Amino acid sequence: MTQQKGSSMQFDDWKRVANPWRVVEAAKSDERARDAAVSRIIDTMLELQLDYRHENPGYQPFSVTALAGEVPGGGGRSDQAMPAALRYHPQSEWHKACGVLLDQLPKRQAAAMLMQAARIRPEKMGHSIWMVTARQMVERQEVLLRALGMNERVRHFESVEALQVAGKRARKRLLQVLAVGEVGQE
Repeated sequence: MTQQKGSSMQFDDWKRVANPWRVVEAAKSDERARDAAVSRIIDTMLELQLDYRHENPGYQPFSVTALAGEVPGGGGRSDQAMPAALRYHPQSEWHKACGVLLDQLPKRQAAAMLMQAARIRPEKMGHSIWMVTARQMVERQEVLLRALGMNERVRHFESVEALQVAGKRARKRLLQVLAVGEVGQE
């Protein structure tokens, strides 16, 4: 597939671009790229809160068997493969940037935005705590906020409208950040 010029690319085209940094760069001047970047950032923020927050592999940068004398010539030498793989993983800087952005948003707005993004409409197949109507989201917010790891840091939403307003404010802030180019690789 041939890449299209920036101005002719649609939202879905930008969502399919493999390198998220390319979308962020284009977001400074292209509204469709900006919308796609916000969508990708929110997806990554959800991934960080719902998936990565629970992963704790307990990796240590040395060989346990070398420390125990099981590896000839061991002696606890540092294992460089895993730290190098983590450092050069193509998504690691993206995840870090999205994590920084999440931390910059007001907690209540970030929580509203992520709850809305995680929501699955009840008419879909399957079962999930995220399969809720907007009203149910407000009624069950304690459980949903806990699932996001945000329960203790967020003042609860008193209505569907309050939840929606807070979520819109978070998205608006992300759009502003992208428009001025405050997101970038380090």
